[in-house]
Amino acid sequence: MDIYGCDFSGAKNPEGKIFVTRGKLTGNELSIEEVISCEDRLDLLHLIKKTSAPWGLDFPFAIPKHHLQNHYSSSWSTFIQEAYSDTREQFKSRFGLVHSGKSDIDLRETDIAVNGKSPISATPIAMNGMLYGGRKLLFNLQNDVSIYPFTPYKREGSHLYEVYPSHLWKTLHLKSSDVATFDNLNSSFKTQIDKSFNLSITPQAIQGTLNANGEPNLHGMDSIIACIVMAYCIFKYDIDNNWEVRPSFATTQEWNHLSQEGLILRVN
Repeated sequence: MDIYGCDFSGAKNPEGKIFVTRGKLTGNELSIEEVISCEDRLDLLHLIKKTSAPWGLDFPFAIPKHHLQNHYSSSWSTFIQEAYSDTREQFKSRFGLVHSGKSDIDLRETDIAVNGKSPISATPIAMNGMLYGGRKLLFNLQNDVSIYPFTPYKREGSHLYEVYPSHLWKTLHLKSSDVATFDNLNSSFKTQIDKSFNLSITPQAIQGTLNANGEPNLHGMDSIIACIVMAYCIFKYDIDNNWEVRPSFATTQEWNHLSQEGLILRVN
């Protein structure tokens, strides 16, 4: 089956910052087939709507419960429906000046579990810009896809999941900027995570990540990792057929806040 991973951008001009990786999962083997650069978010929306496949997307699907309660009546659906109620600047100031990871009320339980940044933070990385653009994408896709774990599972159409490539990079002890990563990816995955899972990358996919100087494009590399996380969660947890079952990587706290804060997919 085809599996997709995406490194997303919420920037005003996302050109050159959105990459999509397509992999093919057969049993315990994932082949990374191609890496595609999207000119803008409309290209990504088109790909998601036409593929009818699992997608791992690298942006926050939700906000911390404290802020959901204060601004959106504790409802994820309300949060999504108001995707066009604020300008970019209004949305950036809605939650105040939040520094990533400084306060638990600014973190979801799933952010804490992966040692991730606050999805509403403005500094040192503007995660709220990713959130602003990602929420609009989800709003425009919600009737055509299934969004884990917030909407009912529909067999037809694509299934969208939140993933954070940085978590897997750290686990693998690899760098997205190192061209040697292509050669070491499979062996590192077997050593650090699961010796029964096999990874391969086609020359076409490798070429799709390289810039004019022959160096890896970091966005392209992150899209590969997003695809791997998505594929492994299907292989290991059969997550695409078990939306109501708590995967073993999820903490009790995450699962208890699932309907409001969501869940970041990851490998153990």
